[in-house]
Amino acid sequence: MNNKEKHVLVFSATWCGPCRMMKSTVWNDPEVEEGLSKFDSVNFIDIDDPETKQLVNMYNVSAVPTIYIIDETGKPIKAENTMDVSRTLNFLS
Repeated sequence: MNNKEKHVLVFSATWCGPCRMMKSTVWNDPEVEEGLSKFDSVNFIDIDDPETKQLVNMYNVSAVPTIYIIDETGKPIKAENTMDVSRTLNFLS
């Protein structure tokens, strides 16, 4: 299975300090952007949005940030929590 058949889910919250740090230093890093571009989709999910409650429960998200790589059926392949650029690149590879 190549990455184009995989998706990235990023669970975060506006009140989350590490989430805000990742937004300003990790997600806009050129190498991370390149790594993310190899996936079929990348979805940033606010856990406090009532419309995402079912998704948050389905993936049993209890801490943020939580990042999942899932297959085309929604099955989790791997998950990770707070990360810096280096750990994010490692996770995405």
